[in-house]
Amino acid sequence: MVGRSTDSGDELLRRMVARRRRDNVIVAVLAVLAVLGGGHAILDFFASDPPPPSDSATPATIGRAQLAGSFAEQFIVTYLSSVAGQQDRLGEYVGASAQQITLPSTARQVSDPAVVYVSRVGSFDTLEVWSVTVSVRVGSKSAPTASSSTTGTSATNSSNSNSTGADTRQFYRVGVSVLNGRLRALALPALIEPPSRGADLAQAYSSPCTADTPLAQVASGFLSTYLTGNGDVGRYITLDAGIAALKPAPFSAVETVAVTSDDNSCGTARSSAQVLVTVNPKADGGAVATLAYPLTMVRDGGQWQVQSVDAVPAMTNPPAVIADQQNSRASAPPSSTTSLPSTTVQIPRATQN
Repeated sequence: MVGRSTDSGDELLRRMVARRRRDNVIVAVLAVLAVLGGGHAILDFFASDPPPPSDSATPATIGRAQLAGSFAEQFIVTYLSSVAGQQDRLGEYVGASAQQITLPSTARQVSDPAVVYVSRVGSFDTLEVWSVTVSVRVGSKSAPTASSSTTGTSATNSSNSNSTGADTRQFYRVGVSVLNGRLRALALPALIEPPSRGADLAQAYSSPCTADTPLAQVASGFLSTYLTGNGDVGRYITLDAGIAALKPAPFSAVETVAVTSDDNSCGTARSSAQVLVTVNPKADGGAVATLAYPLTMVRDGGQWQVQSVDAVPAMTNPPAVIADQQNSRASAPPSSTTSLPSTTVQIPRATQN
């Protein structure tokens, strides 16, 4: 009995020591968290991870983006068309700085506004901050003055003579806050550079197909029926394609300019192909602009058919950028007839971290 009591006492003592050590570790961790981040860090240590954004929040975010874009468009059009003495108009959009704005004495013509880019740069509870870029066409034609408006036709002619050049498209960026559905510009607009010219991407259509090849014959027949309504488009499509001829038919005739494909046999060897068809449509009034149609085609039972009219042309896999030397050779003598070299730069495959 004495031995058992001694063993029980030793075991109890070991448990107490282990518990004390564990408590000391917890206290030390809490102390470090308190020093680094205060009570909020302590709560975060025990709290579970916040839920990810839900799909239900996406429509509301899109709606606020459209709201910010519409507001920015109205603000920039109003700002650019205002003249001296109209600072109060701008007070509806921007704060006290509106009273310090210098405005021209004559109004400029502002037309064709378009929101070209919207980006949310901050979100704080019920407050969101957006960056909006708006393009407008700005003319240099002066508006008629009050004194000239009473002179009849001569005033109109004088106003027309003030035009000093063609309209130009400009891009303006402005910050917009959205707080509980209420909008406000953070500052005056900034004139920025227009989007620069992008790089050309390499396409998968590497082989030209002559008019007598299977792919060219079916693709040309399909587009002629699809665009003119002459014939049965069902002859050229798969059963699950879901393609119908355009109604009313927009063109009276279609001339095929070029057919290219990723199939170097142009339909004699493979059972599927990506095809790009370039056509010159004709309307009752004459020729119209050239069009290009990317198609996915399959062969079933020896007959080629159109499976889909694709949304975008087929790209190489992996995607590659075609970099020409046009810009670097801009200073070359105009008499030079040497073709410009081109290089293809592959885009790295997407990776997941």
